[in-house]
Amino acid sequence: MKENFNVVRKRYPKIEALEKATGSLKYCGDLQFPNMLYAKILRSPFAHARIKRIDTSRATNLRGVKAVITHDDIPNIPTMHQFLHLPSILYYDSFLLENKVRHYGDRVAAVAAESPDVAEEALKLIKVDYEPLPAVFDLMESGTATAPTIHSNAWKGGDPIEIKNNIVDVREANIGDVQKGFQESDLIIENTFKTSKPNPAPLERTVVTCVPGPNGSLDIYGTTQSIHAMRKNIASSLGIPLHKITCHWTYLGGSFGAHIHTGWIEPISAFLALRTNRPVRGEKTREEMFLAYGRHPMVIRLKTGVKKDGTLIAMEVDITDDTGAYAFSGASKMALASGFCLSMYVCPNQRVVGRTVYTNTPPLTAMRGAGNPQAHWAVESQMDIIAERLNIDPIELRLKNHIGIGECFYGQSVDVICDVQSCGTEELIQKGAEAIGWPSREKNDTEKPWIKRGVGMARGFHTSGAGSPEPSPFIMDYSGAIIKMNEDGTALVMNASADAGGGNRSAYVAMVAEELGLRYEDVILDQGNTNTTLFDVPTHASRGTYGTGLAILQAAKKVKQKLFEWASELLEAPINDLVAELGSIYVTGSPEKKITIEDLIETAQIKGWGSAIGEASVRPKACPPHFTVCFVEVLVDTQTGKVEVVKAVSGADVGTPINLNNVEGQVEGGIHMGLGFALYEDTKFDPETGELLNPGFLDYKMLTFSDMPPVQTIIADTYEPTGPFGAKGVGEGVTNPVAPAVANAIFNAIGIRIKDLPITAEKIMKALAEKKTK
Repeated sequence: MKENFNVVRKRYPKIEALEKATGSLKYCGDLQFPNMLYAKILRSPFAHARIKRIDTSRATNLRGVKAVITHDDIPNIPTMHQFLHLPSILYYDSFLLENKVRHYGDRVAAVAAESPDVAEEALKLIKVDYEPLPAVFDLMESGTATAPTIHSNAWKGGDPIEIKNNIVDVREANIGDVQKGFQESDLIIENTFKTSKPNPAPLERTVVTCVPGPNGSLDIYGTTQSIHAMRKNIASSLGIPLHKITCHWTYLGGSFGAHIHTGWIEPISAFLALRTNRPVRGEKTREEMFLAYGRHPMVIRLKTGVKKDGTLIAMEVDITDDTGAYAFSGASKMALASGFCLSMYVCPNQRVVGRTVYTNTPPLTAMRGAGNPQAHWAVESQMDIIAERLNIDPIELRLKNHIGIGECFYGQSVDVICDVQSCGTEELIQKGAEAIGWPSREKNDTEKPWIKRGVGMARGFHTSGAGSPEPSPFIMDYSGAIIKMNEDGTALVMNASADAGGGNRSAYVAMVAEELGLRYEDVILDQGNTNTTLFDVPTHASRGTYGTGLAILQAAKKVKQKLFEWASELLEAPINDLVAELGSIYVTGSPEKKITIEDLIETAQIKGWGSAIGEASVRPKACPPHFTVCFVEVLVDTQTGKVEVVKAVSGADVGTPINLNNVEGQVEGGIHMGLGFALYEDTKFDPETGELLNPGFLDYKMLTFSDMPPVQTIIADTYEPTGPFGAKGVGEGVTNPVAPAVANAIFNAIGIRIKDLPITAEKIMKALAEKKTK
């Protein structure tokens, strides 16, 4: 373990911080092009209907309208939404436009016009005759034989598949003998847990601008978590050669999973650009953002068998997952939740069965955690229930059973297995308990007798990418990087990894500076494109620092090797005796024998030795879990049901924290999103029509700065041997345990156990009333 880092493990501002603070940073929405048209999509007023006829004549004749398209105009090619899973299992169930709509707000037609106002006016002039069809909105009802059929067929890889009872896919995994485990258990507890449908709600709305070039080429600037995946998705959906498309890298104004998929507005805008031979910009309204993204609601039935001493013996999990009207990534979120449920604790006998179903609601995405917040909600609530039944301290129960070094876990469904080589769970729990004042949790009364105090906790984890010893049959995971030295001694990094605000690109700067002996400010990241960067899978699964970091570090090592070869000749010293630090290379034990990197590069240039450049394309061989804990203190008003979180302690085991500012920011942000998931956030739909009822921030409640409690962060002292400089991920794991920690604190305060999210005041008041009648 290296302790004497020069750059890593320090605090630095994000490399784009000044531009963000001054408003000079350019996002996709800031980009303007000459003669640009504006795309708008006509959306369905029905949750399920067949389109019998579309009359576009009045819209086409409107002044300023340059194109109107319907399902009759588009190529008969299934749309590709997520180039992340292996081609053999990629799921297709839609086209750019269709003659059937499957949710309120589904796409019907599209226009391109000289201004957004003209485009909106044109939509009003399109006449559509619909044949309404029966709809189903409840995920448990949808999978039955009597439910309306949403899809009858789809494609998996290149093979057509038949959809029965709206079920996208079913997965099952078994460990040990579950029935025998239950027979040997002293206590068996069964519960059903439900999660809600929060929206990622990034501040930046989805926007894409497609600029046509010569010979049918396109330059595309869009909000995406992978420029290479977006290029693949659009090229496939339009049936055009991949090399005709160049996707350009830009910063994201948040994402949280919203932009891991390529939706329909991107290929539709590209199609319109090619048809009109003019730049076309498509931008979603906030309502359209709420109609396009969201965390998968799940119903998780959990049966757990334990010994009297709290040892877990058996666990059976049944998951029903709602993907909405389209399954952009097949049944992956259910598969992920299945693997995560099996990975929380050591248990010799486990079985999980899961199914993903369609409903007539908007399609959903991988929101921060991708199945893991749902898994944590069920498992970590169940652990407190078990502790209460056995009269065991919840902390003691978790310490007794948690996975740790030497155990294995499922990083991406049950198809990606990783051995745990670093774990800070015990340290985090110990320090978190001290910080929250765990021994005082039995003191529930306050100065106001109707307000009760409670303290709760939960632990958790998330994967750091999707790597495994052998290539996964389920998902791709590799990154690429190119680094070259400039003549002034600075380093230029070319990498396609998306940065949605988490600061992973700042971490790459620190890594390169550390390896090459440069200052943080002497490393530059180029905002490249798909022609100038190596392929990098989408930034997801908390893989940015870990997975892409491995490629960054390997490329930097190649540059360093070249620099040391040159310096060895000039300084007449063995390579193993050289040290790079503060922009110079010197000989160990003879610090006077040194040369600046700038002078070294100039000398190499004069002598014709070539350029110092390194490239790497790396497939991680592991996806180490970053472990987390969350402790919260709440006040519950028994007269109103209001819950106030007055203190939070959040800890993360991230291995080596590359940039402490980034890590702490992610920890605090995870608390924010976790509290919203626990107490407020949910998208609501009319139970009769399927219409979205809270399509914007006026009606969709999220925590503001004033709602946030004080957050104390704890960083475990660990080192991940497979990670760059010993680092792991952090972004998603810090959200996962928050909701169950809040639920456990509420139970500690008032003895009420809420099992369906969000935990609203109305649910608490109803439960209190029911408790009084018992």
